[in-house]
Amino acid sequence: MNTDKRGDDNLELLRKAYDPEAFREQGHKLVDQLADHLADSLNGEHEQTIPWQEPEESVAFWRDFAAGSAATTETFAQEFLSRSVRISDPRFLGHQICEPVPTAQLASLAVEMLNNGSGVYEMGMAGTGMEKYVVGRVAEAFGFSDAADGFMTSGGTLANLTAMLAARAARGNGEDWQVGTECSKYSILVSDQAHYCVDRAIRIMGWGNDGLILVPTNDRFQMRTELLPDLLAHAQAEGRQVLGVVGSACSTSTGSFDDLRAIGQFCQANDLWFHVDGAHGAALAFSKTHRRKLAGIELADSVAIDFHKMMMTPVLSSALIFRKGEDSFRAFSIEAEYLFARDAGPLDHFNLARRTFECTKSALSARVYSTFAIHGTKLFEANIDRLHQLAKEFAAMVELHPHFELCVEPETNIVCFRYAGPSADASHSECNDRLRDELIREGEYYIVKTKLHGETWLRCTVANPFTAEEELSGLLKRLMELAITPYHERRIH
Repeated sequence: MNTDKRGDDNLELLRKAYDPEAFREQGHKLVDQLADHLADSLNGEHEQTIPWQEPEESVAFWRDFAAGSAATTETFAQEFLSRSVRISDPRFLGHQICEPVPTAQLASLAVEMLNNGSGVYEMGMAGTGMEKYVVGRVAEAFGFSDAADGFMTSGGTLANLTAMLAARAARGNGEDWQVGTECSKYSILVSDQAHYCVDRAIRIMGWGNDGLILVPTNDRFQMRTELLPDLLAHAQAEGRQVLGVVGSACSTSTGSFDDLRAIGQFCQANDLWFHVDGAHGAALAFSKTHRRKLAGIELADSVAIDFHKMMMTPVLSSALIFRKGEDSFRAFSIEAEYLFARDAGPLDHFNLARRTFECTKSALSARVYSTFAIHGTKLFEANIDRLHQLAKEFAAMVELHPHFELCVEPETNIVCFRYAGPSADASHSECNDRLRDELIREGEYYIVKTKLHGETWLRCTVANPFTAEEELSGLLKRLMELAITPYHERRIH
């Protein structure tokens, strides 16, 4: 084949792949499939919330599917939907992931279609404008002044890491970015119930084991703030430079809120950076009923929030908000001549890659902004209040059941409990480990588990506003059946 013919064939292949009418037809079919998936989930017209497959089986299926000749947009979507966890199922009570509101789902489609990066303003003008709006609305909900600022980023883990980098720049020696950090020098005070990503962030920065000073928690798994002065004094006596404190709003395992006001006042008195990991619970700022649990958040230097937990937004959609906007530039100090003009002036404020770890990031803001603009904050509030009420009702069911035990009264939509009735297992932990494993493999309900004081507890996150008493009581009933049914009689798929 000559070069001209090969070039013509390649162009024809590309034109076919990008054909607008084919896209229109395939897109309509896909939306129909997604709408049917949502309807079936909400109506209970399917058996499994999690269609469990062993890892090797899943890999083999997708390998064979790609090698076959039947792959179309429609068949791919059909298999993808049928082999994925149904977050939209009211029996999904697992991880802290919400069912996105359709408004945000459609905004995500537009984001992917446009494919505008938002690290540099000229490439992501619309997304950057929306991001400024979203950050402002969230900052206002936290009680911050107009001086606040921030940005959206890819998940709470990255938001927390960036906050720790900002804390180092603000309270460290000021030269760490240029000359490096002495590994044994800096430390952060953090609850022993904090998310593991804080520990990971400290280790990424090279501070090692001593970089994290764990603060014990009380019987409600909240930081014992009365211990902070002694822990700070002890660290300083050992030659450590404590840069700040991380408060949990809320903790991942139990949904417990630290006393943010007490932490904030302690940080102010000792010139420490105060960061709030509000990945899950900072959304409560939009609920008149529950925002009191965030009292003191207005004292924070930085706050991380995930919109994909209780604010009906697709993953990943997170933000890092700074009480003082100038602090949002502290984490990274690097020049890229080909991206940023040295004389950008006010425009430099909108080149978000100066402040984020990502150099290229999608228009994350569009997903959140669309809900703000179309539904308003009342929809966020309705969802948050509904999820909290369901968690409260489920906790009451657990407490009334003679064979189940509640770990702690829930403060948010997370409920920790366990089966504590008759069982052939040697311990409650062994029993609940087994029950959770069997429940997942049969697939009707999806819950997770956690370790608290060395014991296994079952853990539910009520993330779907359409979960009701039927699903919650059904979960307890099924766990009870699994606990008392001989192994050979269990209907495990």
